[in-house]
Amino acid sequence: MNRIFISYRASDGKKDADRLCADLSRLYGPDQVFFDKQDLRGGISWRSAIMAALGSQPMVLLLFTPDLLGMQHPEGGRRIDHDDDPIRGEVLTAQKHGAVIVPLFTEGTSAPAMAELPDALRFLKEAHALKLRTEDWATDLDRIVADLRSHGIQPLPGSHGGAPVKRTLGQRLQRGLMWVGGFFVSLFVLGMLVSAFEDDAPSDPAVDAATSAQAQAVLQALLSAPPDPARPPPPADVSGIWWSIDQANRRLRVQLTVNAGQVELQTDPFPVNWYPAWEAYARSVREQGLVVKNVRFVGNGVLSNVMGVPRIELPYQAFTADGRGPLDTGSVVLSASADGRELTGQLWSNGEQAETPLRLVRRP
Repeated sequence: MNRIFISYRASDGKKDADRLCADLSRLYGPDQVFFDKQDLRGGISWRSAIMAALGSQPMVLLLFTPDLLGMQHPEGGRRIDHDDDPIRGEVLTAQKHGAVIVPLFTEGTSAPAMAELPDALRFLKEAHALKLRTEDWATDLDRIVADLRSHGIQPLPGSHGGAPVKRTLGQRLQRGLMWVGGFFVSLFVLGMLVSAFEDDAPSDPAVDAATSAQAQAVLQALLSAPPDPARPPPPADVSGIWWSIDQANRRLRVQLTVNAGQVELQTDPFPVNWYPAWEAYARSVREQGLVVKNVRFVGNGVLSNVMGVPRIELPYQAFTADGRGPLDTGSVVLSASADGRELTGQLWSNGEQAETPLRLVRRP
């Protein structure tokens, strides 16, 4: 069933839409992605596809290109202002039926002012937007994947953006035996080549004996060599209580729980007046009757090892202290220090479209 819908203005958005569809179909499978120019040929309407996906939290990726708002209607005025505009119809249908709409700002575009949007589409100013730039495509695609994951849409196992594939002990042994076998096959082939070469040369028993002794010594040294001292040590355990310390030296308690390569993050609530962006958000929603005093983060992601160093990658959601939300979504990337006592990295906010440095230290 389709869960990801791509909406775009064909006049200048087709190239990016085609590329995005290809990447998402590779990551999630073609059945998850609804791309109108290919799917409508099968007689499936946008409206019916959205309605069919309601129970699975459909997401609409709306590509903002210059023509999305700027294209002119044959009868005058902007096309987006007319009721017969297909993009306007797709977005309003998606909103009506409860789909999550994510604006994607393509190369050279930015968030429009409120006055540039038709009255019926001004709710898009409150949507969590992402970028989809040609020069930073891979980075932006990763953030889209993280946002989709935060809404429960997971990539296919083994695809880029999915959880790393774990091998069983038997599979690891098999790989090790294959490597050793390949090593000895290489020695055998090398020996045959040397023998073939020596068959054409006069044989000297003394030289043959010395060569054989040297070969045996080299093989014995290879087989009995001690472990490489530069090999990375086993990864440190990152589970437990950490303290996030910001640039103002404020401390926030963070709980990390690790289970079979998956990591869960939970923070204590923090007051919105700690950060200007959250304070501004609280003021904006207060006019709508929502009081936000404290915010906490939760997330689930992947714990991997890069040269023996733990690396955490997870999408997060922000909620009020009493569980209302999500107020924001984003992603967290953290790497451990050599002694495992510190985690450093970045927090990306989809709402702010900005990164914030992160530093976590072990609770004393």
